[in-house]
Amino acid sequence: MKTERVTLLISPDDKRQLQNLAEGRGVTASELVRQAVQAYGTGSIDETRELAALTRELREAIPGMRRSLRDANAAAERAIAAISPKPQFKVAETTTTYRARKRRVR
Repeated sequence: MKTERVTLLISPDDKRQLQNLAEGRGVTASELVRQAVQAYGTGSIDETRELAALTRELREAIPGMRRSLRDANAAAERAIAAISPKPQFKVAETTTTYRARKRRVR
């Protein structure tokens, strides 16, 4: 394989990180960069573009989804209210209310 020299300007922190990553994988910094370039490839660019397009579509669809959910919830609440039995009698007083009124009467 024929190689060419590439000069790269990176910060000291990035250089340290590159060297640490390479050492951790048991390769040189140059080999790590070659592997990264091959892994990134043009397929990654196409996938990134496709992902961005899908993200845009989702963001545009979310307000409509929210409206549909609100409408569905409202319809469900109306249906539940329509089939729920109506109270035929007055709800009994709580014990606390009964005792308070009883004290006032005495």
